[in-house]
Amino acid sequence: MLFNSFPFLYLFLPAVVVGYYAVPRHRLRLLLVVAASYYFYAYADWWFPALMAGSTAISYTAGRLLARPQLEHRRRFILATGIAGVLALLAYYKYTAFVGGYALSFVHVITQQSFPGLHSFVNSIALPIGISFYTFEGISYLVDVYRGDLPAERDPLRYAFFISFFPHLIAGPIVRYGILRPQLERKQRFDADRVRSGLMLFTLGLAKKVLLADALAQWVDHYLATPHSIGLANAWACAVGFGFQIYFDFSAYSDMALGLARVFGIELPWNFDRPYRSASPTEFWRRWHVTLSTWLRDYLYISLGGNRKGPRRRDANLLVTMGLGGLWHGASLNFVAWGLYHGGLLIGTHHGRRRGLGLPRVVAMAVTFLLVVIGWVLFRMHSASDIGGVYAGMIGLHGVGGVPGHLLVYLAVSAAIVWGLPEEWRWPVATWGSLRVAAVAVLLVVSAASVYTSHPFIYFRF
Repeated sequence: MLFNSFPFLYLFLPAVVVGYYAVPRHRLRLLLVVAASYYFYAYADWWFPALMAGSTAISYTAGRLLARPQLEHRRRFILATGIAGVLALLAYYKYTAFVGGYALSFVHVITQQSFPGLHSFVNSIALPIGISFYTFEGISYLVDVYRGDLPAERDPLRYAFFISFFPHLIAGPIVRYGILRPQLERKQRFDADRVRSGLMLFTLGLAKKVLLADALAQWVDHYLATPHSIGLANAWACAVGFGFQIYFDFSAYSDMALGLARVFGIELPWNFDRPYRSASPTEFWRRWHVTLSTWLRDYLYISLGGNRKGPRRRDANLLVTMGLGGLWHGASLNFVAWGLYHGGLLIGTHHGRRRGLGLPRVVAMAVTFLLVVIGWVLFRMHSASDIGGVYAGMIGLHGVGGVPGHLLVYLAVSAAIVWGLPEEWRWPVATWGSLRVAAVAVLLVVSAASVYTSHPFIYFRF
């Protein structure tokens, strides 16, 4: 079920919110939200909840075992088994087709056997939406319990709420249990101002999605459908346009998730802080998809040794971390290339700083944005041929071309919002007066009417 859909806006969300505050007992409220979240997940496919329940059971059970004093000597084994269990589900459903496809192609080159049955099998494996997000949440919980940063959760209902809570289930933010647990231990009272601020934040996210991200997508998809004939102006307009599209698409989902959670009295971590204002690739990753960036830093980069073993080891750790981060986004070599590209940018930034190289902040921001936009081509196009076609267009090998006025307007509006306004989660919406609230209400009506032509969120694929 999509946030930007009529069933969610007019049926599911009102029913769950009313039911949540109508139920007097705290545990019944938790049960109601868990049941609603599983129904929300089943809307995509009936068997997805069983997979999520299995992943939840593995990480919950491993966490309980880690807390048993009599198993102190087996804690590392328990941790490894729990992580392997949840990763096995992710690996099978997300990467079997990727690995199997290349393996079968290699075998075909050697043996000249095509194995059509195996090709059909690996290509038939469906990718459950949201599996990458709740897998990472389960891993972070296990590692935090193992490190002693978090006590193991004894209540399976609270833990099931943590994994399945529908506002962040499909596309984040990636929540750590230490943030959510204190909020689940107490009953959330109805607060009209908090609910209002949550609904306004949700509305602002919905507007960004359907009025900006989807509008940009129509133009970007149109021109990138023929990457080998795209001209210089169109190629750059599409690269910048996709940069704005994915920003508004994912930041919109994050705003909507934070707003929905606030309606239920839950505060989720923020995920964006105007990343296109960054003056370096390092700063960009502190501002873009913050919960993923900090997850990769705390649970992968630092575990690999971080920067504690010298510059060469740090560079290798950065490449591994960013390469795996790219692979997390999708089971395709273009995502790996995108991750390694950003790993190279981070390495270059570290070496440049060590040599005392620097630029004025405004210039550094422009250069960083340019480098990020160039990288988005690797993210957006899925074959080496198409990637090469777009890059060829960006250096003028297909002629100059022209940019339609409508696209220029969307790019200008997007730039004004990105560089002219603070992030929506920073807006003091709880203190807005009646005039601003009325304006948001009008925006909600316009946005809700536009869901007829709305597209799924980009990060639903990951």
